[in-house]
Amino acid sequence: MRGSRASASFAVLIAALSLAGGCSRPDAQPEGGVSEIRSCPADSGTTVTTLGTAGGPILRRARSQPANLLTVGGESYLIDAGDGAASQLTKAGVPIPGIRHVFLTHLHADHVAGLAPLLLFAWTSAAAHPMTVYGPPGTQQLVEAGLSYIETPVNIHRLQYPPVPVPAELFSAEEPAVAGGLEPTLIYEDELVGVYAVENSHYTTLPAFIQPYGADRSYSYRFDTPDRSVVFSGDTGQSDALAALSAGADVLVIEVIDLERQLDFIRSMTNLPDEQLTMVIDHMAKEHISPEQIGVLATQASVGQVVLTHIVPGLDDETDASPYLDDVRTHYAGPVHIASDFDCF
Repeated sequence: MRGSRASASFAVLIAALSLAGGCSRPDAQPEGGVSEIRSCPADSGTTVTTLGTAGGPILRRARSQPANLLTVGGESYLIDAGDGAASQLTKAGVPIPGIRHVFLTHLHADHVAGLAPLLLFAWTSAAAHPMTVYGPPGTQQLVEAGLSYIETPVNIHRLQYPPVPVPAELFSAEEPAVAGGLEPTLIYEDELVGVYAVENSHYTTLPAFIQPYGADRSYSYRFDTPDRSVVFSGDTGQSDALAALSAGADVLVIEVIDLERQLDFIRSMTNLPDEQLTMVIDHMAKEHISPEQIGVLATQASVGQVVLTHIVPGLDDETDASPYLDDVRTHYAGPVHIASDFDCF
């Protein structure tokens, strides 16, 4: 009986998450949704391109799945690889073989579904370079599974391709140890960036379960470059560790949820009472971050500007962005932007 109830609760959670995008109208153009495809200026120093600004494991017309690009001195660093990441990079004018470093915040489907295609199309370019995927426990298994997934088309292509290394010789994973608490951990460094990580609060209500690779963890990242500091929250609830990581950052790229609109939408679509939606409500309320909480965090951390992405619910028929923006601006006096795909900051 206990297992049956757990399975039913899990099914409700997955159904609710999948409903986050809802039905869309082809004639609707949400504010902060579709934008002109453009590349950041080549001489603009450190830049952030929001390649995918949707939130949740469903597809939308107006927004692609989560992915962000940090460009520093001509080098590209990809943060998350949601479905369509390879296509979004190409549309933004970024050569896929130029991606040498991918940083996964966590391993939810909407943040990693585009990883295997990214590996495949990096290889089929015939100009592939080594690529390392950094992330929490499970990243190694994910990359190995991605390599296995693309093995059949790769083996067919190799029969008629110029001799190039096989993907397993080019693409690898690292799971750097990230200390708990408020102190950020340096997980990567080169001549252009220093990358720091903290564990955030996205998995605080996740049932305790040890995977074969260890406990699931969710990270936020800070990139310190010669001219800017940029923080990517990943998915998170209110988090003292994220606030510490964000201290003095020039740009905070952070998810946002309109909780009441999201819960109302879930209720209307499932027709279930709240007592059957406890897991979903806890997840949405505690493991995602509200506009008010973002504004307070941004002020406490003295960040230079806030970029809202991973928009939830972010429905295709939304035309009013004020529920995402107003409470941030009430508590934070700096610039606040609601990102579209291909926006440049």
